[in-house]
Amino acid sequence: MSAEVVEELPHPLLDGVAALERALDGMPVDGWAGLEAGVLRSSAERLMRVEARVMAQLMAVTRALDATGAAQDAGASSTGALLAGSFGGDKRAGDAMVHRAKRLAGARGAEAALAKGEIGAAQADVIAGAIADLPAGTTDEQRQACEDTLIGDAAKYSLKDLKSRSKRVTDQFKPEPEVDEIENGDLETQEKAAWAKSEFWTRPNGDGTTTGGFRLPDAQADMLEAAIKAVSAPKRDHLRDHPGAAPHDGRAQSANETGDTGSSVYDRELEYRTRLGMGFAEVCSRLPGHLLPGRSGLGATLMVHLDLRTLVDGIKAATLSTGTRLSASQARLMACNLGIIPLVFNGKSLPVDHGHEQRLFTRSQKQDLSARDGGCTAPECDKPPEQTEGHHWRMQWAHGGTTTLDDGVLLCPFHHRRVHQDNWQARLAADGHIEWKRPGDTAWVRNHRWRP
Repeated sequence: MSAEVVEELPHPLLDGVAALERALDGMPVDGWAGLEAGVLRSSAERLMRVEARVMAQLMAVTRALDATGAAQDAGASSTGALLAGSFGGDKRAGDAMVHRAKRLAGARGAEAALAKGEIGAAQADVIAGAIADLPAGTTDEQRQACEDTLIGDAAKYSLKDLKSRSKRVTDQFKPEPEVDEIENGDLETQEKAAWAKSEFWTRPNGDGTTTGGFRLPDAQADMLEAAIKAVSAPKRDHLRDHPGAAPHDGRAQSANETGDTGSSVYDRELEYRTRLGMGFAEVCSRLPGHLLPGRSGLGATLMVHLDLRTLVDGIKAATLSTGTRLSASQARLMACNLGIIPLVFNGKSLPVDHGHEQRLFTRSQKQDLSARDGGCTAPECDKPPEQTEGHHWRMQWAHGGTTTLDDGVLLCPFHHRRVHQDNWQARLAADGHIEWKRPGDTAWVRNHRWRP
């Protein structure tokens, strides 16, 4: 049967596709300019939900197409290859679409939420993967409870947090010690495999530079990233003295010449990836790691959050300040030998109260704030502790505020400026986490970072 005949068949799904095509035909892409920012944001959010709903339909039709065996009949190696030949030309993406569509069939709740635009395609994929990985003995009721929980979590957690949370979906129907031991065992297995997969390569380019690549275990990659960002932070102006760090037009220009006293031309014009690359080069030249300069009060140091069970029994997983989960054995090893600060809950705390005599939060205070806040506390911000600053939320230090944990909160530089410029209000919620009220808002909001 030809494609023309299929399109003429009366069917609500085909009518829906045609309606979408007609609607898009009436939407010129250059027509958005000039609309108010609020309208543009609202429209963008609505289109993202429309995209999610279309993606649900695309995966459903892909799954149905694969079941017909049409790819084999057409001489294609797979349904993904068949789709790639029809549009896009990306066989790998086509095969991935088929795989995701099949997996989503096992998570009908997630598929329905995607079809309604309640969650995104990436979130649906994480949930479907978690449901597919449930133990064989999981009952239908337990499976549904896990899926419902993750669908609810998707509304408040970042994708990274949702992935971490999805690994603990069995929390609902297994005793906590058993869940902790299972997760720790899984992480140990994953870490051993990750070390075996580690790669590093370099290739001289012949122009004084070398191109390379690597594949690292997550925890070590987090350490490397933290070190590079510590060295290349914009507040540390030293990189502009390196060759090639001048403004792109080749003219050396000082902050005084531009009238900008808040930042140098280097801060604005040196591209982010270039700055990180230069920071990486400096990290390499300054090894070992204990010689790395500080950044935002925490330096190039990651913190690992663990409790006494992890330290003594070695059966419960720990968490880096970046959100990466790692096994108890690696956490204890890193805490002893590397640039990792162990934060042992229920253990002896560090002295942190410095009162009004000290303006800046100390390293010890920022470590404790990191344990509570997990990073920038601004709603929806994903900056980790290493990219934050201490803020006096009860009363500004200049107005008599005290530099204590009770008055401290972590904010990234961007949101720190916004809080001061726009006079955000803050409060400490009953569960000990900071909430914010922005100008014009009536509700208190918080960062829903997952804190295992």
